Amino acid sequence: MADDTSAALKALIQQVSALTETVGAQQKKLEGLHDFNARVLDEKKDLQRRLEQQTETDKQLADMGYERAADGNYYPKGTKPAHTLTRAEARDPAKYRAAKEAATKIGATLEIVDPDKADDNHRRGRGNVASTTTTIIKDEDQRVAYMRRDVMGSDPRQYQRLRAEGMTVKSWDQPDDLPQHMQTKLALMEKSHDA
Repeated sequence: MADDTSAALKALIQQVSALTETVGAQQKKLEGLHDFNARVLDEKKDLQRRLEQQTETDKQLADMGYERAADGNYYPKGTKPAHTLTRAEARDPAKYRAAKEAATKIGATLEIVDPDKADDNHRRGRGNVASTTTTIIKDEDQRVAYMRRDVMGSDPRQYQRLRAEGMTVKSWDQPDDLPQHMQTKLALMEKSHDA
């Protein structure tokens, strides 16, 4: 009977040892899980803080007249970052394709510029004037009023009223003569007239 008791004790000791090893392994897994959860929570809190800071920055810059574009940079409201290539760069199909894709990705228009072209549009030959319903487009932020050239010549009182409001008045013939954000505003105004 002593042999049976000693065999039973041996078996019991082996079971307790196996159980102790299992509990120890589970304890290690739980500690690893606890560390992982703590790391995830810390990362979540850091992300929340960054988002709150970004929201606060967006709000402050929005109050100053800026908005964040898809590229992460801030631009005056109503404008989009200009994507430009020189004529020489545009002749390279790979550069043109890459620039076009980048512009399309953020909803901007790719613009081809001529760096040798003089920036003075004042003395340009008189081309055809666009036939748009909208004749005046105001950029309140910059205090500039864009008046269609034919209207500027035919209605000097309107020009004088705009000057009295403190606006700088610039003429335009075609929508391409306007800055990009004003082209967008013109298109929206024309669309509202059509509705």
